[in-house]
Amino acid sequence: MSKKTIRLLIASILVFALLGPIVEADDWYEPDPGYFTLVDENGDELTVMAREIYAEDEYISSDNKHYKVTRVDKDKRIAYAKYQGEASLETILVDNAVKTAALSKDACIVMYSTHNSESYLPSDGKQSIKGGGGILDVGEAFKKNLEKRGIKAVFDKTAHDPHDAGAYRRSRQTASKLIKSNMPIAAVFDIHRDGVPKSHYVTKVDGQDMSMVRIVIGRRNQNRKANEELAKKVKSVADKTYPGLIKDIFIGKGTYNQELSPRSLLFEFGTLGNSKEAAQKSTAYLAEVISKTMFGGQVKKHDQEKGDTEGEQIRVKPIDKEKSTAGRSGILWLVIIAVVGIVGFLFISTGSREMRSKFKKSDGQDFSSFLGRRKKRK
Repeated sequence: MSKKTIRLLIASILVFALLGPIVEADDWYEPDPGYFTLVDENGDELTVMAREIYAEDEYISSDNKHYKVTRVDKDKRIAYAKYQGEASLETILVDNAVKTAALSKDACIVMYSTHNSESYLPSDGKQSIKGGGGILDVGEAFKKNLEKRGIKAVFDKTAHDPHDAGAYRRSRQTASKLIKSNMPIAAVFDIHRDGVPKSHYVTKVDGQDMSMVRIVIGRRNQNRKANEELAKKVKSVADKTYPGLIKDIFIGKGTYNQELSPRSLLFEFGTLGNSKEAAQKSTAYLAEVISKTMFGGQVKKHDQEKGDTEGEQIRVKPIDKEKSTAGRSGILWLVIIAVVGIVGFLFISTGSREMRSKFKKSDGQDFSSFLGRRKKRK
């Protein structure tokens, strides 16, 4: 094998190593339906998920108990989790007005659906409709309910079929375009529905039957902390105003394209056995929660059993735009990795001396020609 071939092989491995985590599929895909069961140290069921669970994944239950997965039996599709203590959500709410450079409602919430074929069996007649499933109707309802609250929102219906391990790679292109064309960005939401039995998502909120909403976060990206803080704040506000709306929070191994923005969440609106109408109904309540969570405002404690609100008012601190750069940092991070990959490729494939020589002789023209022809100056 020639030295040049070896260099090219090493360069290819380097670029793959740098770019691999970005394009890596984040979803568990099997042609046959199924799900993993998450249990505690005593073997008691915590939840079920239509995605693969890995060791080190984390879970915050409906009653805000924090668990960490210690081991997984892939054959039996059972994951075992150790109790970590109570998840701290209360501190996210404040009792009085807090001055802050709050996000403007001119900032846009952009949304899309990685698995656009997902549908609701009772309403759509199928659990999957290629090109345009019922999940798109849910996303559209969410968009309209956000707009009713004065929030600028966009829901992109681009298809990312098929529903396989490459869907997130394709939807990443959609998410990137949405961020670039709708700056400034308030948040990025990926709209899904789950694939577990109906009973796991049935709830009654404000006296009405609807579906629960699960929040999913990827733990393998630089925005995990910011996204986790947003998820906890959403659940905290929802637990106060509409208990039973937010099912839980799952922090999984993948990235779910959330490296693109520090305010990026994946929402599961019900499951395939719920009606689409139940999921659409939950979007109205989640839109109110999102409005208060991100832009601030007064909320009242809600008594689910009595069906009324208590007199206590709690002011929610809005997100400080000066402490967050949603969209820009994620895109910049991708550009940096791409540039490093290209430079690494050139360095190994041409050799360090040859590369330096080319730059000195041509002022970098050889490098620019690698990226594309330079336009002649007029």
